[in-house]
Amino acid sequence: MFRHQVLISFFTLSLLFGGSPTRIAVPLSGLNSRVQIIKDEWGVSHIYATNEADLFFAQGFNAARDGLFQFEVWRRQATGTVAEITGKRDVRRDAGTRLFRFRHDITGEMNYYHPRGDKIIPAYVAGVKAYIGQTEKDPGLLPAEFDILGILPQKWTPEIVISRH
Repeated sequence: MFRHQVLISFFTLSLLFGGSPTRIAVPLSGLNSRVQIIKDEWGVSHIYATNEADLFFAQGFNAARDGLFQFEVWRRQATGTVAEITGKRDVRRDAGTRLFRFRHDITGEMNYYHPRGDKIIPAYVAGVKAYIGQTEKDPGLLPAEFDILGILPQKWTPEIVISRH
């Protein structure tokens, strides 16, 4: 895939401080063309892309950027690794999660959610991974919860997205 950029515009900042919206270009591997994410005055993100894969990649990137700690909690619930941060009280829960982990045809399962789920979900996951990659390059992007708990966000997979925990 080509290296393109996500152009992120923050209208909220321009409303608070005057002037034009702040625009940040973030070069990312994994995009086929340029994508634009505009955050309006209410903090709602609007994603503009010329193809479905880039749209869902940008959605994953943006969602992880807005809620990375919540994503890590979700990932840990889906993978049965909550006890690594909460201790003994969640060991049995994690064991149960691991016993009920999805072990069938992942492509068929993704397509159960949407006819092109096998394309959409991996694109979304790639976007989440891309934002996690940004935090590896710049740990200052990590929410305070990671520092407080002494953990780092881990990589995502399509199985996490389709998990039922």
